[in-house]
Amino acid sequence: MRHSIRILLLVILVAAFGGDLAAHVTVQPKEVPVKSSQEFLVRVPTEKDLPTTAVRLVFPEGFELLRIRPTAGWKYELERDANGRISTVTWSGGSIGRAEYEVFSFMARSQAEGTVTIEAYQTYGKDDVVAWVNSAEPRPAPQIKVLPAGSGAAEGATTDHAAPAAVPATAGSPVMNG
Repeated sequence: MRHSIRILLLVILVAAFGGDLAAHVTVQPKEVPVKSSQEFLVRVPTEKDLPTTAVRLVFPEGFELLRIRPTAGWKYELERDANGRISTVTWSGGSIGRAEYEVFSFMARSQAEGTVTIEAYQTYGKDDVVAWVNSAEPRPAPQIKVLPAGSGAAEGATTDHAAPAAVPATAGSPVMNG
């Protein structure tokens, strides 16, 4: 009987806190067709007692950031690489509490098939940064599978050739909005 109670308590604890074990910075959708403009949603839960105060995404070569959707209470900063491509976006100025999550949104497209890995850096409080950059646990980076065109992935994806985000910046300089 005592053993059954312990197992029941363990099941209850896993059910109560199990979501936190898998609550990482994620990007949806997980699959998109190559060269299609797609809206991506970045889900950021807070997993510590300190609030999340900034989120930084670093995009690999061949992944084109096209547009940013403003998020109420947050500003964003864009950085460009030496070729003028937007390589990084950082959202800051807001706060995500322990029992909360926020969703950030951007439009992008990938120029090649394969797996796109987006490095994510989540800042808690003033300077406690968690890097979501691994290929697997404990800190997995968000990944997107880019499929051949016409594969039926990502309903709502378009193959329009929207112009890149109209953000004035010189190579390597940050751009502020908000």
